[in-house]
Amino acid sequence: MSALRRNVLLVAIAVVTILGLTANAAQAAFEGKATMTTLTVGTITVAPPTELSTAGTNCTRSYYWANGTWNVSTTLHAKVSWKASATTRGVSGYRVTAWFPDGSSYPLGDLDAATTSVAMDVDGSYANQDIRVTVTTLTNYGWTTQSTKSGAFTC
Repeated sequence: MSALRRNVLLVAIAVVTILGLTANAAQAAFEGKATMTTLTVGTITVAPPTELSTAGTNCTRSYYWANGTWNVSTTLHAKVSWKASATTRGVSGYRVTAWFPDGSSYPLGDLDAATTSVAMDVDGSYANQDIRVTVTTLTNYGWTTQSTKSGAFTC
């Protein structure tokens, strides 16, 4: 390639580059319009079970002979009932939990959403330990809420 051709090519590239850099920006306009509907966000409150009751709870004593003496065995027949949660969406069941005076707790079991009472027999030694229970509403979306504590079980 001759020096003349090379110089002409370089000048042509320079002119194209300068024209390209000084060209006006592209013009565009948007004419379409759209309206959006208002978005409403609601909240759900999970209601706890109410009217927790231990009515019907009682104790029985049985006597037995062992090692030459009469012994007594006490059984606590605990009953707990409640009014179902007022929550209308997604309630999947209830969890009954025992609470001890030191603040520790022990889950007694999970029940389906149609169940609003439970009964169980336990050793009577638990009857005078100030044990109380709560019932927790469970939902299929993971939210829960707990009732107030019941009165203490006694014999």
